[in-house]
Amino acid sequence: MIITVTLNPAIDVTYRLPRLTVGEVHRVAEVTSRLGGKGVNVARVLHQLGEPTHAVGLADHDFGVALARELPATFLPELEAVRRTLVVVADSTTSLWEPGRQAAAGADLRLLDLLADRIAEARAIVVSGSLAPGVPIDLPARIAQLAAAAGVPVLLDLDDAALAAAVGTGAVLTPNEDEAARLLGRRLDDPAAAVAELAARHGGPVVLTRGHLGLLANADGSCWEVRPPAGVEGNPTGAGDATAAGLARGLANGIAWPEILADAAALGAAAVLMPVAGEIDPDAYRSFLAEVTVRRIDHEEA
Repeated sequence: MIITVTLNPAIDVTYRLPRLTVGEVHRVAEVTSRLGGKGVNVARVLHQLGEPTHAVGLADHDFGVALARELPATFLPELEAVRRTLVVVADSTTSLWEPGRQAAAGADLRLLDLLADRIAEARAIVVSGSLAPGVPIDLPARIAQLAAAAGVPVLLDLDDAALAAAVGTGAVLTPNEDEAARLLGRRLDDPAAAVAELAARHGGPVVLTRGHLGLLANADGSCWEVRPPAGVEGNPTGAGDATAAGLARGLANGIAWPEILADAAALGAAAVLMPVAGEIDPDAYRSFLAEVTVRRIDHEEA
């Protein structure tokens, strides 16, 4: 199975409005609320694709029980509560994220024990999203080291200090352009050169996510530029999670990098068409696969 790890889950609330004007009262006609967090969304996409998956992480008791009714999931009751995130979809998309709630002392060790018990079943592991307060910054890196010792590929979708701590683990890193710029300490005037530098420093693959521009990856000594279908509009909130699901599925199945990247880009585009994160449009996904372009480049070309 593919195991996803969520260290700061959320209850995702989505409002859909014809328009959003600051300072005015809006009557919300369409509200969606669901259990979420980036790793949970990755697991949902994998589940929709028919991939055996198990979501693990830290939460409160009610979140873990409710999620287990929807997906194969084991969440340790280590958080005081679970935060909420609000996404307002109108003429543009606005996100309001509450801070995470405090984790209990020793939660990281108990989670590592849980993963150690399940590592023999894993074909890949995805750790994605932020860390709840009290969770050690190096926990994703320690998860990657646990997986590497068992020969299990790992994808880390992290930011800031947790991303910096993961450099050198050899796991697949998937920063967006802002995250990569903060990690390097400069603007990405030459994105392909920046990805090559990060991959060399890291000693493993780096996949730069670039929104509507697609993906830029450096893996196994090659740089790949991936262009998604043009003109796809909608809700971009879950695109990164669907992309991560595609990358994890490819890693689990031992697929070559060009095919992994094409599949991931098509899934990300298909997620934009859905009103909430954690879902894809399956017909659009199949159509988009034929429209994604992948080419090997030198970094000077990007």
